[in-house]
Amino acid sequence: MACGSGNATGEENVEDAVMADSNAPVAAIATSGTTGMEGAMEEEDDEDEDEDGGAEGMMVDPASGLRPEDVTSLTESMGFSLIRAQKGLLHGNGGTVEGAVEWLLEHQDDDDIDEPIPMVPREKSAGVGGGDDGIGGKGGVAISYKCVATGKIFANMADLELHANRTGHSDFEETTECKRPLSPEEKAAKILEIKSLLKAKRAERELREKAEDIDRERQRRFMGQEMAKTREQMEIEERRRLAQMHKREKENAIKERARIRAELEKDKRERMANKGKLGSKLGVDGYNPDAIQYDVLAAGGIGGGAGTNEGGAKTVKAPPSVDKMDEYIAKVSSYRAGGDGGNCLKILKAYIGNVTKNPTDAKYRKINTENKAYKTKVKPFLGAKSLLLCVGFAPTKDGTAMELGEDADMAVLRMAEEKVDAAYEKYMK
Repeated sequence: MACGSGNATGEENVEDAVMADSNAPVAAIATSGTTGMEGAMEEEDDEDEDEDGGAEGMMVDPASGLRPEDVTSLTESMGFSLIRAQKGLLHGNGGTVEGAVEWLLEHQDDDDIDEPIPMVPREKSAGVGGGDDGIGGKGGVAISYKCVATGKIFANMADLELHANRTGHSDFEETTECKRPLSPEEKAAKILEIKSLLKAKRAERELREKAEDIDRERQRRFMGQEMAKTREQMEIEERRRLAQMHKREKENAIKERARIRAELEKDKRERMANKGKLGSKLGVDGYNPDAIQYDVLAAGGIGGGAGTNEGGAKTVKAPPSVDKMDEYIAKVSSYRAGGDGGNCLKILKAYIGNVTKNPTDAKYRKINTENKAYKTKVKPFLGAKSLLLCVGFAPTKDGTAMELGEDADMAVLRMAEEKVDAAYEKYMK
């Protein structure tokens, strides 16, 4: 029995083991089935969430929810553009026509007022709850802002900040109030008020532009008058300068005529004294009294334009003297017509200055009397040749040049240079 019982017990254990082995796949299958169902449910939940998220992430036009009659009232009755009307209703106080008009009047000068309205993402649908923060709670939800000082209601923070910057008010509070819609009579009156305000602003702008145009025209005329005055003053100065120049030329011409008359009178007296004979000669350039002041005699002596006295005896002029240097220079300076005296002084200054600066250079100690400069600018004028003779120059034997003697006094030459230079400076003033 014991064995039998032992065998029975062993059989039961075997059966239990077999049952355990046979139940193992079933449990595994059940477990795997449960896990698969849970995964499928989780995947369905994820798909639902993705669909909800995709719906929430869609971009929509914020103006699509506006009432068409409000948009028509702003565009057709009040003359606003469609973009401005939609922006006014979106941003205005309470979404009413009156709030839209107020917002448009405040923002009509904004740079982006006429830009298209951007798309916005669709918001999640909010459940209706019973808490204090939900719609329909005890305290309600604040939908706008209110200025405590004026009682004015603002639909958004941008309008509140604009009002605060413009008025300086700083006391605001949240409120659930919303402006009531305007009645047809109030709406018509508001439209008339807005039109009159726009007309007044347009008239003010036109007056300002007209005043600016008048001011610009006044400035243009003033500048034109100033330019005309300047031009007239310049013309007056030019006429005065020309008149002074003509006056100087006239005075010089009068002096030259007086000098010529004096020369003629002198020649007349000389003819009367010499029985009709004149010691002067007629030069190649015209009438030049005493143009050739001294003749070189065959013996090498210096003779003047020899004349005769009342008894018929010939007279010889005295040789030039250093003491008469100022007189010779003054005679040359007396020729004012055409600046001839100044040109002669300039050449005399060059003749004498070359010698004082280069006393040993032979080419500066000799003057060619046959060249054009000497014949036209030195020889015809009284006192020029006398000045050269008194400082030490003497005619050569062939009569074609004047040469400075070896015994010439350099002190006399320097003194003559200074005096000629001073006379030239005075002449040119």
